[in-house]
Amino acid sequence: MNIEKLKQAMEVVSLFTAMDDAPFQSGADGRPVIVRSRDAGVLFGNYAGNEGSTVHLENAVQMWRWKAKEGGTLADCAQFGVDASGCKFSKGKAKITIFNACALIDCAGYAAEIISSIEGGDWK
Repeated sequence: MNIEKLKQAMEVVSLFTAMDDAPFQSGADGRPVIVRSRDAGVLFGNYAGNEGSTVHLENAVQMWRWKAKEGGTLADCAQFGVDASGCKFSKGKAKITIFNACALIDCAGYAAEIISSIEGGDWK
């Protein structure tokens, strides 16, 4: 095998590896977001940065069950807020690192206010 072709192949591999580590968004700006993860479920909090698919949140709550005010998806929750009667959230707000995040959804200001106001911990 030609050494130059081997070098080129290694460069291509390094490009794909860099793409796997690419951030969802740059900058830890504290904006309200909803994060869907493969293993930890759905969380809402203030964006505190990420490294690839590992996302950091502050003032975060776990959204164990949710009901969008309009529509039915997490994107709808992020746009329109939630209906408190259909929600089950964690009580505490925590600094959380989420591994294997597969969605990072920016919340509209009004929706974030509604989601933040949900009283957590009602686990009947």
